[in-house]
Amino acid sequence: MIKIIFAGGGTGGHIFPGLAMAQELEKRLPRAKIVFVGTTKGLETDLVPRYGFELEFISVIGLSRSLNINLVLFPFYLFKGISESNRLLQRIRPDLVVGTGGYVSWPVLFLAGLRRIPTLIQEQNSYPGVTTRLLAGWVDEVCLAYAESVKYFWFKRNLKVLGNPVRQDILKADRSSGFRSFGLDPHKKTLFVFGGSQGSKTINRAALESLTYLAKEKNLQILWQTGRRDYQMVKDQARESSVSSVVLPFIQDMGKAYSVSDLVVSRAGALSLAEIVSCRKPSVLIPYPFAANDHQRKNAEHLKKKGASEMILEANLGGEKLAGLVVDLLSDEKKLEQMKGACERLFKPESARLLVNEMMALLKARHKL
Repeated sequence: MIKIIFAGGGTGGHIFPGLAMAQELEKRLPRAKIVFVGTTKGLETDLVPRYGFELEFISVIGLSRSLNINLVLFPFYLFKGISESNRLLQRIRPDLVVGTGGYVSWPVLFLAGLRRIPTLIQEQNSYPGVTTRLLAGWVDEVCLAYAESVKYFWFKRNLKVLGNPVRQDILKADRSSGFRSFGLDPHKKTLFVFGGSQGSKTINRAALESLTYLAKEKNLQILWQTGRRDYQMVKDQARESSVSSVVLPFIQDMGKAYSVSDLVVSRAGALSLAEIVSCRKPSVLIPYPFAANDHQRKNAEHLKKKGASEMILEANLGGEKLAGLVVDLLSDEKKLEQMKGACERLFKPESARLLVNEMMALLKARHKL
């Protein structure tokens, strides 16, 4: 039996690409054993079992950039994570290890390399993460989402640009079903606001402020994923506005959410951008300014340069500015069509298939297929 480990977790941006690849891999190798490795504190604890895959845990924390308790605990967790990863590899004996980012992926990939197990990294961001840059010369292959990422690597022989994989349920969502599911009016323009899987207080606050300026837009409605922390506050305040809003703490079926959207307001995480582009949705991106190496701004700048998105830096964000841009875009059909066309040109629909092709090639090279 072929056994494959997907190591990565914490946020949806590291988990969903792994799930998309695992779904494609399952089609090719239905008898393969696919195991995800994450931590007990990440979204993987909920998401991975929901998709029917096995999930194992290791203990790991990131290296803090400031003086706090995590900096003190890091050496302990470093040793513990390596020890647990070693036992995991001994027990499962995988034929391939795929890393999708986050601190949980590096000890598994590093030890897999030591054991001469085939290894592959799928990097989602335009500015590669720390794990990817550290292990690029160690693993067999690094698959990048953006051609612009190549310049950040000294070792380029094993780099390939294959895009970001997107789950099938995102691509196959039905628009009419989406309107029914959320109780939205199919005759109105729909603005979809969300700040990633955990929500964004800054985006929620700006969107609430924008309601005052959007009140005169009678043909507008908002689908709003707030995150659990801000849900009740946003719901209560949005209820006082004349703008029709459907406010939810978390949206499981993001495919339906994208399907009903005419414009998306979002952070600029790699997962969100891959989904937005794959669904051909014009967007206003508000990069998280404290992302590692400012990678969200780089992601957003890439889409803006290609004409697929507009961008507002968080330092310049306010309700009036956000509302003005939303109204301008939604009233300009030509501009919206141009942005959709730019998404079309950026989207790589075969990413999951191409990534699995690389995995199959690594397995065949080791005579595992």
